[in-house]
Amino acid sequence: MSMTLIADLVQTPMFAEYFGRQMIEQSFLFRSGIAAQDAEIARRCAASVSGKTVTLPFFNTLDSASDDEVLEEDTALTPDKIDAATDVAVICRRGKAFGATDLSADLSGKDPMAQIATQLVSYWNKMHQKRLVSVLNGVFGRNAAADSNSLVLDLSANTMGKTDIMLGAQKLGDRKLELTAIAMHSAVETYLSGMDTNAALYRASEGAATLPRYNGRDIVVDDNMPYNPSTGVATIYLFGRGAVAYNPVPEKVPFETDREKLKGNDLLISRTASILHLRGYKWTGEAEKDGGPTNTELATASNWTRVYDPKEIRAVKLLVKIA
Repeated sequence: MSMTLIADLVQTPMFAEYFGRQMIEQSFLFRSGIAAQDAEIARRCAASVSGKTVTLPFFNTLDSASDDEVLEEDTALTPDKIDAATDVAVICRRGKAFGATDLSADLSGKDPMAQIATQLVSYWNKMHQKRLVSVLNGVFGRNAAADSNSLVLDLSANTMGKTDIMLGAQKLGDRKLELTAIAMHSAVETYLSGMDTNAALYRASEGAATLPRYNGRDIVVDDNMPYNPSTGVATIYLFGRGAVAYNPVPEKVPFETDREKLKGNDLLISRTASILHLRGYKWTGEAEKDGGPTNTELATASNWTRVYDPKEIRAVKLLVKIA
């Protein structure tokens, strides 16, 4: 009886298709609605196989148009116009190789390479979450809290109160109801669950739940979110639907295997390329490496420029302090 080898599995188009589908299904970005599939962005990503950035054109709002005019017979209205502009997302090409020895398989009685293959989706989702935090650090690094257009609210001078998240949402003014999800460290969620509020927080005894909620917003618990246990200061991000553009860019060889015969090592190599971009902040930096910026470069504020009107950016950064 023939056996299905990992090499036979991961190098097929079906595995790549399955992998991409599982990445979306398991991603907190898609489950919470923070990211959504966009056919036009997908088309532009597919056309950028050899590029370093993806251009995302958009129309500016009509807020800058002059006031309406009183109609008068034989007097023509004065046409205003809507301006178009471009947002730019940077493509990040990343790779990771995993190895396992023949001896480890012999001693454990199991195939470590098979275990590695089944955990690839979880691994890359964690890497994407770290990359998103770097992007957020960069774009919000350009937002001085004292700026009237800032989307950053620092309430960390005092212990977190019941209204802090609502005050954070207020940074979008009358657009605050468009903020539908909250990303936070698990320590912050634990603190919230202990507050005397009417929050509909998920509790393990209630059984499985896709996402817990707070004040009608989905909570995304991610320990990559900034939290300093020594000071109690944590960063919370509020997002609206589709705030983040997350799309794969085709890779020539996304998966392959190799073998070091003299050492008895099997290798599984995985490569990804994608954009993970907060809509409304244009990438203006220059990456030092061919595969795109490092997380440190993504977290550098000078590499980003805001191109949307502040109220059109569906994300807010909130600094709080938990006891």
